[in-house]
Amino acid sequence: MKRLVVRGGAWLLPVLAAVGGCHRRGPAALPLCRPADVAKTPGPAVASASDRDPPEPPPRPLLRCFPEQPAWVDAPVADLLDRASDRFDHGDYAGTLACAEEAARQAPRSVEAHHSRAIALMRLDRLDEARDALELALALAPDDSETLAAAADLHINQLPPSGDGSSVGLEYARRGSRHVSRRDSEGVARLALLEGQALIDLGRAGEALRRIDAALVASPHFEAATYERGVALFELCRFDESRRTFGKVLSSSADHAHALYHLGLIEERGGDDAAAERHLAAATAADPKSFPPAPEISAADFAERIRRAVAGLPADFRRDLAEVKVEAAELPELDDLTAEKPPLSPTILGLFRGLPLDYGDDGAAAPTPSGRAGKGHPASPSGASAGPLQCDAGDRTIVLYRRNLLRTVRDGPELDQAIARTLLHEVGHLRGEDDGSLRDRGLE
Repeated sequence: MKRLVVRGGAWLLPVLAAVGGCHRRGPAALPLCRPADVAKTPGPAVASASDRDPPEPPPRPLLRCFPEQPAWVDAPVADLLDRASDRFDHGDYAGTLACAEEAARQAPRSVEAHHSRAIALMRLDRLDEARDALELALALAPDDSETLAAAADLHINQLPPSGDGSSVGLEYARRGSRHVSRRDSEGVARLALLEGQALIDLGRAGEALRRIDAALVASPHFEAATYERGVALFELCRFDESRRTFGKVLSSSADHAHALYHLGLIEERGGDDAAAERHLAAATAADPKSFPPAPEISAADFAERIRRAVAGLPADFRRDLAEVKVEAAELPELDDLTAEKPPLSPTILGLFRGLPLDYGDDGAAAPTPSGRAGKGHPASPSGASAGPLQCDAGDRTIVLYRRNLLRTVRDGPELDQAIARTLLHEVGHLRGEDDGSLRDRGLE
C-alpha cells in the first residue's frame, strides 16, 4: 500500500500573503480596543439572533470507499488504503477521506490510515480535524517521518500563522529529519525545507539557508526549495543573490507569483520603479488573493496620517514622544537593516533608533537581553527586534515605512489602524519593552 504524501500542496508553494509583507503569511490586523459595553435596560431577557445557538449543520452524506460492494462486506485495510491513494491522485479528497476513515474504523491503530485521513482533511480545509488525526498517528508512531512531515506542514503552512505554530512545526520537522531514511532523498529534502520555512518565519534566516541548502543537496531540482532559498537570501539582505535565485525559479515557472513579488521588491529597493511595478503587477495578476494591489496613499497623505495617529495617542504616550522624532520613509535604508547581525528584515513596518527612556541621558547602554548592542527595533509580522544602539539619548527616532505598511492593508482605515499599531509597538521599545512583552499585549 502507498502512504499519502502531499506533493503539490501549500508547502511546495507557500502562500505569500500581502499582510505584513511576510514571505508567506501575516497575522490579521488586531483591534486596538474593544467597544464599550452596551448598557442594558432591565427587563425580560430576549435572545438576539447572535445569542442563539447556530443551527446544527446538516450531516454529511455517507460516502463509501467501494460503493459497488454490499454494505456489510468489509474490504481489506490494504485495499482501502490503496484506493485512498488512488482517489487522492485523482483529486477526489472526499473519496480519499471515506476510504481512510473506513480503514481507520477497521484498524484503529493503523498509522497509515490516520495519516491518510489527515492529508485528506488538510486538502478539504478541515484543519482542526487534520491536527487531531495527526496527533493520533504520532501517538501511535512518534518517529514516523512521513507523519512528522505532514504535522510540520500543517503547523508551518496551513494553520493560522503564529510563532508558537512555527516552533511546533520546526520541532516536528527536526524530529522527522532525524528519523527519515537517508535513502529517501525526497523525504530528506522535504523535511529540510520545512525546517527552513519555519526558521524563516521565526526570523532565523541564516539557519534557514543552511537547511534549505541541505534540501537542494538531497534534491537539486526541488523548485520549492530554490524559491525558499531566494526568500532566505532576501531576508538576509543579500539582494543580488536573491535576485538570481528568483530568476532561476521564473526561468522554469514564468508565472510563479511569489518569485515575481519578491523580484519586484528587490527592484523597488534598487530604484528601478518601472521593473518593480511590472513584476508586482504580474504577481497580482497571477495570484490576486495573495497579492491584492496596495491602496494608493501618497507620501504627503501618509505623513499626515502619522501626525494624526500621534495626536490621537493617550497623554502618557504623547509625553514619552515629546523628545522623539517620528518620521515617515518609503523603505528601510540598507544601513539600518545591516547594522544588525543577522540583518533586519527588509519588510519591517517601523524602526526605533536610540536608547530606551529608562537608560537616561548619559549614552551608556545597559546590556540587552541578547547580550549585544545593536540598532533599532523593527515592527514586523515576525515580531523580530534588535538591541539599542549606543548613542546619545537625543538621537531617538521612530520611523514608519510607507510602502511596507501599504502592503499590509486594503484601504485607508486599515492603514490608520496599522500605523497606530506600529506606533504603539515602537513606543513600547522606546519604553524598554522587548518583543515578547509586546507580543503578549497584541502588538507583535
